[in-house]
Amino acid sequence: MPDTACGFHDMPILDMPAPPASVKRNARRRRLRSRLLRAGREAVDERELLELLLAGCHAGNDSAALAAGLIERFGTASRALAARPDRLRGTPGMTEDAVAALKAAEALGIAMAREAVPDAVRPSLGNYREVIDYCRTLAGHREVEEFRTLFLDRRNALIADRLHQRGTVSHTPAYPREICIRALEMQASAVIVLHNHPTGSTEPSRADIETTKRIDRALKTIEVTLLDHVIVTPTAALSFKHSGLL
Repeated sequence: MPDTACGFHDMPILDMPAPPASVKRNARRRRLRSRLLRAGREAVDERELLELLLAGCHAGNDSAALAAGLIERFGTASRALAARPDRLRGTPGMTEDAVAALKAAEALGIAMAREAVPDAVRPSLGNYREVIDYCRTLAGHREVEEFRTLFLDRRNALIADRLHQRGTVSHTPAYPREICIRALEMQASAVIVLHNHPTGSTEPSRADIETTKRIDRALKTIEVTLLDHVIVTPTAALSFKHSGLL
């Protein structure tokens, strides 16, 4: 009688279908989320943070690929957050929800930095470090030069910060008369001006130095003090006050 028993090794091997891509993406997001919540910010890199931020806007899409595309295009996550909406829209895969999520994250970062600014802003004190950090958060990661003004009251407490002008990669105009008008409108007693250098160098140009002198002279005519001019990049800052240029 023939042996018809079928052992386990005789059973046909069936190819199991690979899990859908969405299952893999969701599993990866859960791992990233768990790692971030368990071990904190240091446990994930900036691309992974972007991925988590975008995941809510791309539930059925590949937020990892989108995050990688943003890093490739803008260089860093911070530069991606600081990019103009029209530049973000030019990245393949970006939706309006994703653009809004990045700009909301940028706004929250600026709000957090502003809360760290001490009530009294005095360049001679150690807490001026928070002011410099705030300036870097405002403009350090911008793709083009921006000239901004911080308006302070009699106690040197921050009243408001305002974008004065937006220029090109290597130049932005600054108009002392407009700064004076804003200072009078806000009843400011002192001002800190700042602009960024997208090139990454904090070295002031001759035009930067001359512009600072013109602003200083103009503010003195309305009895407002120019406390400082700060040049910022993504990784550094230069204070005219501390450098002896003001």
